[in-house]
Amino acid sequence: MKLISRILFTLCLLLLFNVEGISQQKPNIVFIVVDDMSPFPIEKQENGETRAFGFSGEKYVKTPFIDSLAADGIIYKNAYVSSSVCSPSRYTSLTGRYAGRCSGTQFMRMHPPGNMTRVENNTELEKNRWNVAKVLKKHGYTTGFVGKSHIVENDKLRRDKYEENGFEEFPLSADIKDQKISNAMSHNHNKWSQMIKENGFDYANAVYGANLKELYSKEANAHNIEWTTSAVLDFIDQNAKKKDPFFLYYATTVPHGPEPWRRVKGEYKYSLDADPNITGEGYIEKDYSFMPNRTDIKNEITTDKSLRKDQAWITWFDKSIQAIVDKLKKDGMYENTLIVISSDHGSYHFGKTTLYETGVKIPLMMHWPKGIEKGKTYNGLVQNIDFAPTFLDIAGIKQKKSLEMDGKSLLPTFKDQETKIHDYLFFELGFARGILADNWKYIAVRYPNNIKAKIAKGGTFKGYHDVEIKEPYYTRNQHLGNLASKANPHYFEKDQLFDLTNDPTEEVNLFEQQPEKAKELKEILQKKLHTFEDRPFDEFTKNNFPQ
Repeated sequence: MKLISRILFTLCLLLLFNVEGISQQKPNIVFIVVDDMSPFPIEKQENGETRAFGFSGEKYVKTPFIDSLAADGIIYKNAYVSSSVCSPSRYTSLTGRYAGRCSGTQFMRMHPPGNMTRVENNTELEKNRWNVAKVLKKHGYTTGFVGKSHIVENDKLRRDKYEENGFEEFPLSADIKDQKISNAMSHNHNKWSQMIKENGFDYANAVYGANLKELYSKEANAHNIEWTTSAVLDFIDQNAKKKDPFFLYYATTVPHGPEPWRRVKGEYKYSLDADPNITGEGYIEKDYSFMPNRTDIKNEITTDKSLRKDQAWITWFDKSIQAIVDKLKKDGMYENTLIVISSDHGSYHFGKTTLYETGVKIPLMMHWPKGIEKGKTYNGLVQNIDFAPTFLDIAGIKQKKSLEMDGKSLLPTFKDQETKIHDYLFFELGFARGILADNWKYIAVRYPNNIKAKIAKGGTFKGYHDVEIKEPYYTRNQHLGNLASKANPHYFEKDQLFDLTNDPTEEVNLFEQQPEKAKELKEILQKKLHTFEDRPFDEFTKNNFPQ
């Protein structure tokens, strides 16, 4: 009897251990988003453009570590965002909802119910709605946020509102080494960190309210990858001592402007030649020995004649990812951590703030030793609406209707690269909406009634530097609208149809020549637009459109 009792007791312990093991098998998630990167490899001599990762086919940069992660995971060849500008793309990635469904205070003030939405950098996470961090946190995950925000309290970014919003002001040219200035920056950083935490994040550090320029410091207008990487390592270190899984959103500032490849008086003033002690929270001397020093990184690229010397910044970022993975390995977390590397949108040939491939197509790879076999490629359509559902799915969280997600989980693609996730994709940006299906893209540009009336009367609109234009840009940002409209000749055309198989650069508008295909995609767009309650889009949301 004693032997049987011991055996039963041992079995109970083993069962208890296994149950605990199962509960601890939920994977960690590290979601890494770069800023303004397209997946298109470009010629070596081409200047003034953001380069792609090596896993996207770029030959003239050095990203060996990221490329090895991609090779040992899955690369998505046809990944897109639904909106090609910062805030709405990030909103969608963290909620699984199209940005046009945002109900944030600022967005609703600009677009009351019954009005057409003009999606751009005016969306933000809502305090009264779910996002992926809130859901994961509710289900036992520790959640972290590092890097660029631009998705909370966007109305507080204005410098003329700084004091009334509790931020400390200082002159734009103030010496950041001055302790008073550094303390003010630290105060502002901590305030932004707290606002981010209120949106479902347990940890927020090395954060920026938006872009570097919103620090309102000339000296701090420089990328600091070591500073943000240090915060990532700190978060991982804290969680190494816990049994709970974690979710980390790491939004780096590169390669958004100021361009990290730009030289000023022979130096990379905004990246590798900047003072590493200048951070978003003031002047801080820290130990960054977890990465090679910046001079060594520059020398590594300079000595290889096959590379673009001005693209050492991307190798700098590659070293950051290596440091993060090394930390995961050291703490025994690597095998069960999903690592996602992507971009908030593209920017090649001024595709940003458009619905062209150069703006909405993004690089995407996923790496998870326990869950994804090596050397996989997926050619089907995926979109940033799918990130949140995927993260919840691998965490074992059943989606509920209350989450209001538009996307689908990509988990099936980890095992079966032939499975179809989407028949078509929907895009929205400013006054434009689009559909991509069967490698055909349809873009509709429509204006609300007041703008249509003004155009009919021959009125004009203020463009960049107050230049008069006949029709307004898609977005309110005149600088980006000017660049996009000049670089893309079909930008203002009301109806655009492109055959991406034969015309991948979208140079020939076939709307008039292909009426049946145009009708087919317009009907898909109409159906999708009817899911946006009380949001008109000209004839698409009226009953007189052919069914």
